[in-house]
Amino acid sequence: MTTRKLIIKDLQLNVSISGQGSPLLLLNGLGGLIRTFDSLRDELGDFMTITLDVPGVGKSQMPRWPMRLPRHADLIAEMLKQLGVDQVDVFGVSWGGALAQEFALRHPSMVRRLILAATSAGPVVLVKPADILEFFGSSKGAKLRKKEGSRNSIQALLRFGVAKGMLTGNPRTYYHQLAALVGWTSLLRLFRLRQRTLILTGDRDTLVQMYNAHILRRAIRRAEVHVLEGEGHFFVVTSAKRTAELIREFLCQQHDDEEPVPMIASGRLRPRLL
Repeated sequence: MTTRKLIIKDLQLNVSISGQGSPLLLLNGLGGLIRTFDSLRDELGDFMTITLDVPGVGKSQMPRWPMRLPRHADLIAEMLKQLGVDQVDVFGVSWGGALAQEFALRHPSMVRRLILAATSAGPVVLVKPADILEFFGSSKGAKLRKKEGSRNSIQALLRFGVAKGMLTGNPRTYYHQLAALVGWTSLLRLFRLRQRTLILTGDRDTLVQMYNAHILRRAIRRAEVHVLEGEGHFFVVTSAKRTAELIREFLCQQHDDEEPVPMIASGRLRPRLL
């Protein structure tokens, strides 16, 4: 696993690449750091997985002003071009699932297949600014949260993620990512997608409930849904092996009407390093 610093549209991005197989782009959820995907990537060693800290997260540069989701998608496209990747399979979870949809809509020729996990077509706000203020508030408030928090609440997820080093502890990051989603929806555009799409959802997800997965399935022409029983919003972490099995099974299916498995331009990655 290698980590590289790239300059994309005047922003420094922290990008991680692992493996040698066909390229699979992993897009993280709200506040998600590269490390969040470690267990999943260990299970997907036969793919070349590409992931990043999006602008403002982890070791990537914080933009001066919040970026809207279309700009994030264009940034991803430029990153892949620098890496020499012409086409890629895309996996997006939660906030990253919204970004995956926007990326596939804006740059359809770069996406072979699409996997959307624990996400929706919007408009949706998974975390309210008040949740962030509360989480990063006083120690008195923290004691109250511990007493009242549940396994699937946003407070519990934030505590778990930050404690495990999977989510950033910088509140400004969350404000920037929430701003990217304000007013965003893909619902009236999803009919444009031609890629085969797998939609993953946990039947115990209280943040993005299962009906969102079925809305996506109805809106996307070639979509299928798989429900992970007993799993909540963080199943990419809590059930990494099962998630990887579903990803591999879906991506390795062969269909006559599709392009071959994507290859790397010129046979190797040639990013412009910082």
